Amino acid sequence: MRTAEHTANSATRRSTKPADGIVAACLLASLVPALSTIPAHAQLAPRPFEIQRVHDDLYMISGEGGNVAVYVTGDGVILVDDMFYRNYEAILDAVASITDQPVVYVLNTHQHDDHAGGNARMLEIADVIAHREVRANLSDIKQPYYEDTPGTPIGLPNITFTDALSVHLGDKEVRIRYFGRGHTDGDAVIYFPQLGVIHTGDLFLARRPASEPEAANRPRGVNIYVDYAQGGSFLEWTDTLDGVLQLDFDTVIPGHGPLTTREEMVRFREDLAAMRARVAELIRAGATKEQVLAVFEMDYGWRSTGCPPSPPTPGCLQFQQMDALIEELRQ
Repeated sequence: MRTAEHTANSATRRSTKPADGIVAACLLASLVPALSTIPAHAQLAPRPFEIQRVHDDLYMISGEGGNVAVYVTGDGVILVDDMFYRNYEAILDAVASITDQPVVYVLNTHQHDDHAGGNARMLEIADVIAHREVRANLSDIKQPYYEDTPGTPIGLPNITFTDALSVHLGDKEVRIRYFGRGHTDGDAVIYFPQLGVIHTGDLFLARRPASEPEAANRPRGVNIYVDYAQGGSFLEWTDTLDGVLQLDFDTVIPGHGPLTTREEMVRFREDLAAMRARVAELIRAGATKEQVLAVFEMDYGWRSTGCPPSPPTPGCLQFQQMDALIEELRQ
């Protein structure tokens, strides 16, 4: 496997504001100043953030978009993902409550704007690293593609990789790996080898608690989104997870949901495979699109009722790419 290595020994970019105390268990996110370039409907106050220590100098910020990892080193901070464009100031405030070190690198798990929407602002202070397909997808966004804040600037990663890349900062190492298609065609898994932790982006989502009746009563499955417009694959998703599971880790920062474990990721992979096999069998037996949609909605919690065929609509992305999913599962 070809591996690119990017090493930094000192932080030279603008620092976030100095820290002024112990990390709060819950940080109230600040309101991002209104910018004339953002339409009125995009000027939203972010929801409160929670900051959780994952292991040693690694933290997780959760609250609005995808989970953000914060890795503190003696020479600066490495972020994984940056939520929405509007979360920029709040993320820097959260980082500043942990450390007075500046943000030096931002690693994107993929291009969706709840994970990479802050790139345009982060590029002012840091290098943004992502798989080459992330940059390609952001350069030419194909529909259906739902943007939570349409009209906000798009930040293209300024460092890309193909298979693997290692970042060294201070005495710490972070490895960025590509194992194949799944949620999109550019999903990166971020590996913290010294801690036995990974950040999966949306290749893995923490499951709904089994105590919830609607989860307990459903067949084995997962509520995922295969972004076919951006190169995703339902068929290849489990192969990609099999590659991830070759890494040596026991703790997982998922794309969304609480901090979890390797064992939960194994269950997620098994449930995804079970759901896919069942739906593929229905399709190959001649089920109509309406019948497939009914199974997804009633048995797996995917939304289709009330969803328009276009444009991209919150909660309807799975439905709006159902034709591509059915075609792939006919294989």
